[in-house]
Amino acid sequence: MKNIDINITVGGPQGGGIDTSSNMISRAFAESGYNVFGVREYHSNIKGRHSYTHVRIKKERPRSLKYPVDFLVALDPDSIFEHLEDIGNGTKIIYDSSIEKAELSQARMIMRDTSKAIKNVLDEGNFPNNIAGAVQWMKSKGAVPLAIPFTAIVQEAISEGVPSRYFNTLGAALTLAMAGVDLQYMERSIRLVFAEKEAIAEENVRVVKAAYDYCVKNSLMGETLPYIEHSKRFLLTGNDGAAIGKMMGGLRMQTYYPITPASDESTIMESHNYIRWVESEASKMKDAGIVVVQCEDELSAVTMATGAAITGTRSSTATSGPGFSLMAEALGFAGISEIPLVVTLYQRGGPSTGLPTRNGQSDLDFAMHAGHGEFPRIVMSSGDVEECIYDSMNALNYAQRYQLPVIHLIDKNLANTSDFIPSIDEKKVRVTAHKFEKHGLNFKRYNLDTDNGISNLGAFGKDIFWMTGDEHDELGHVTEDGPVRDRMMEKRFRKLETAYAEIPADEMAQLHGDSKADITFITWGSQKGPILDVIDDLKKEGISANLLYLKMFTPFPKKFVKEVLSKSRIIIDVESNFLGQAGKIVTANTGIEMTNTILKYNGRHMTEDEILRAAKEIIKDKNKNVQKVLSHGA
Repeated sequence: MKNIDINITVGGPQGGGIDTSSNMISRAFAESGYNVFGVREYHSNIKGRHSYTHVRIKKERPRSLKYPVDFLVALDPDSIFEHLEDIGNGTKIIYDSSIEKAELSQARMIMRDTSKAIKNVLDEGNFPNNIAGAVQWMKSKGAVPLAIPFTAIVQEAISEGVPSRYFNTLGAALTLAMAGVDLQYMERSIRLVFAEKEAIAEENVRVVKAAYDYCVKNSLMGETLPYIEHSKRFLLTGNDGAAIGKMMGGLRMQTYYPITPASDESTIMESHNYIRWVESEASKMKDAGIVVVQCEDELSAVTMATGAAITGTRSSTATSGPGFSLMAEALGFAGISEIPLVVTLYQRGGPSTGLPTRNGQSDLDFAMHAGHGEFPRIVMSSGDVEECIYDSMNALNYAQRYQLPVIHLIDKNLANTSDFIPSIDEKKVRVTAHKFEKHGLNFKRYNLDTDNGISNLGAFGKDIFWMTGDEHDELGHVTEDGPVRDRMMEKRFRKLETAYAEIPADEMAQLHGDSKADITFITWGSQKGPILDVIDDLKKEGISANLLYLKMFTPFPKKFVKEVLSKSRIIIDVESNFLGQAGKIVTANTGIEMTNTILKYNGRHMTEDEILRAAKEIIKDKNKNVQKVLSHGA
């Protein structure tokens, strides 16, 4: 069997069915037995501006995306212009033949600066500033433009209705036919996507058949991909993984205020029947008693979750940068009052509103220091969809065990990444319950005589104690006594020493690859997958590399990190922020400087090819302190 590695971009207007089209493609390949990995990119407007998905299909499980793409499906003129530089030799460009006369100057939904850049590219090559010129430019790069009569094909299949309504289905079907996916798998995909809308499903199936017929008549059918036997798999996003992990980890109270990209996690929870794959558990989940509350603002969200957590209820809230900023004071209250609160922080491009629907990893420093004064918290992150499941469980366990705020970082790229998860390991599902003992009057909720810094939570409503945002004594009474203040601060911070000793090492940091490699990449979050692919690429060229993958920043695994880095000849820090925040934390804890960095802060996902190019340039450069800034992405 030949090596299958296909990258596909589907682009069109926001609200134009781009996700549905991508979903059809992903499910059809999945029905054929292949693995799919994808990322959704979208503008921060409700309807009209450019949106696209980038998916990769392989026999083995993909971990990253790659340019140039093999197929560009343009469902509007803007998609041709926006993705000029995503194509390469052999890229098939599928577009509606009726748009060829569309002018760049009339593409008003393209951002002004983006339009200027596109114009410069076309002008430099003396190509007209219209779709025909853009297609000529792509053809000069080796691409294969395919002007398809979209309206005529749809009208042949559907005699009534608006043809453009089916363009997303048609684009998906044409792509799959040219990629060699058997028609039966595309039909199955359609029926899955429109499972509860039989009449609509039938209409779309007719459009699919018309697309396949068109490809047969015009010799556009690809060589049929062989079917691969496969077991049951789950197609999940990072948002899905976090929601499922929390529910399976014993969550009982989730609050949120709508904000991109965090809201999806809570809306998934609001519909427990979403997790249909847990067939034996589905009925239990519906009666699980998880309360999800959409609050009036983030202040309410965090304080409501805190109030629930005070009672011993496993509670969390989910938000993104601006919302997290509003939660800072309440975090301090949870810290001084030793409340087991989980905050899932979905990172996006800042500051302020910044890039509200784009990727970022610039909230790490703030997560570690949000709130005035000093108090212990655990700050952790996830790097793939599967980790989102187990890390969300762990976050709830950590909060309950150590009685402090836990901040779980998930970047936007990961939140909107789709991946096939082979299974959920029940052995990893653990809920560490806290024993509540009745103590009655004079309950020392903040007992100072604990070696590990952890006091009994007590039974809310039965034990009598006081809770305040002021410094307090063991009973919770307000005090400004110096010695008591000293002991309380020391007691609270002993929790981090306990956590450092108890939390398994691989939940704090991991080394992937040969321990004696010449090059060590350092990263966290969603760059994990692309770097693992880059390591494989370098190995083929005789270059040894490994990955020091960071999962926890407080407490920080400094002994392990220092041991790994001390063996490396070249260190390359890879992050999606401007300052290389994780690298600075490594330096602060180990004294080891980050000699080279690969950074990306334009809000787009990192890909295997661009990291590989930058890494090879660093390896060839004999000077240290090389910084490579990545900028690809529409």
